[in-house]
Amino acid sequence: MGQTEPSFEQIYDSTKQSVLRYIASKCINICDIQDIYQETYARVFEALSQGKQIKDAQAFAIGTAKHCLAHYYTAMQRLRARVSLSSRGSDDELDEISSGEDIELAVINKDLLDSIFSEICSQSADVQKMFYLHYFMDIPLDETAKILKMNENTVRQRLYRAVRLIRRKYTRRKEDD
Repeated sequence: MGQTEPSFEQIYDSTKQSVLRYIASKCINICDIQDIYQETYARVFEALSQGKQIKDAQAFAIGTAKHCLAHYYTAMQRLRARVSLSSRGSDDELDEISSGEDIELAVINKDLLDSIFSEICSQSADVQKMFYLHYFMDIPLDETAKILKMNENTVRQRLYRAVRLIRRKYTRRKEDD
């Protein structure tokens, strides 16, 4: 009997972490990670729908992510990403506030989060990736360093330096208010 082809769900479940790590380590702007991630799995799904035989799901998914990264970052997009790193999330979070919550506090918190996010986006691409991998994906520093092909002490120093800068800036801001 022949081997059955893996389903999209099986491929996704077995590759999602490594694909996300790969994309995060190669992207120019952390704001692009989710778009490229979604495009990658849309293409994987499309390939499966067209009957493509996938022997190595991991290699296929990473290869698709590599292709999506190259396609996403055309020369013009690379230029735009370097010039403007200020993309922010939407205001949908404020729409979800229940009537019992303090709206003013929610607006202040959203403003503070947006400011901190902008501060992170103003850092170098390496530091942005470090933040994403370590804090968003909860990857330990030693593994983050391996993903980024950097020395662990370098990653630790840059990340902690950026965190100290943000703490100083926003602690003062809070005290000044």
